[in-house]
Amino acid sequence: MRETFIGRASTFPDLPGMITINRPCRRWLALATALLGMAAVAGVQGAAQAPAAGAPAKPTAPIERLGANLLRIGTIQVDTAKKEISVSGVVNDVVVLEFVANTKGGLKAYESAFELDTNAINFNFALILIGLDPARSVPPKFQFDPETPKGDPVEIWVEWTDAGKRRRERMERVVYNQDTKRTLAEGPWVYTSSVFMADSNNYLAEVDGTLIGFMHNASPIIESPLPLTRFGASIINPALGLKPGTTVQVTVRALPRK
Repeated sequence: MRETFIGRASTFPDLPGMITINRPCRRWLALATALLGMAAVAGVQGAAQAPAAGAPAKPTAPIERLGANLLRIGTIQVDTAKKEISVSGVVNDVVVLEFVANTKGGLKAYESAFELDTNAINFNFALILIGLDPARSVPPKFQFDPETPKGDPVEIWVEWTDAGKRRRERMERVVYNQDTKRTLAEGPWVYTSSVFMADSNNYLAEVDGTLIGFMHNASPIIESPLPLTRFGASIINPALGLKPGTTVQVTVRALPRK
């Protein structure tokens, strides 16, 4: 039997990263509780309705307990033992990349490799549940910030079916630079958490619809710490044969901090 919980730290005493709640985490937990619309409802009652075609996912999904170490937030599965989250998506019909993943119906789909079936609120809250801490995040201050983004390290994988066989690649392999003729160097991505807009207090990742980027933008929740390259040079790696509309699954795993 699945259980649905209210999103408070005290509800999850067994989850790493949820015992000590610093100010950014408190802000996030309060926001997520309000926006996720979590009610203390047993079973699957109160689950979010599917959004209309082409509409952004609404942040109204409850947290469901699927097993001893498994949770689900909307369409995102959270494994607290493995410290990883997984969510499905599709390949975008895109020419130039600045991001590798956008939200469902997100504004930046035209320059993102994948559209994931989630919104930014659920995605970020799922990452907090596997122990990533916004207090350690230093996001870019502006678009194409030359400074290195900082935050808890993660690795990202993408899976899809290719000619009847399951294929799994590191996310770095997806981004191909036409200037260097290489993909991104293999190594950890960082959890930057995105930012709240000063004028409206809106969550920028939700406004822009961005989840994972590599060109040092303040809006994504995860960024690449690699040095900037020329904007417009990066495309989806043609060697992978990822066609628009292909169904994928993206997995983010928390790595040990140095």
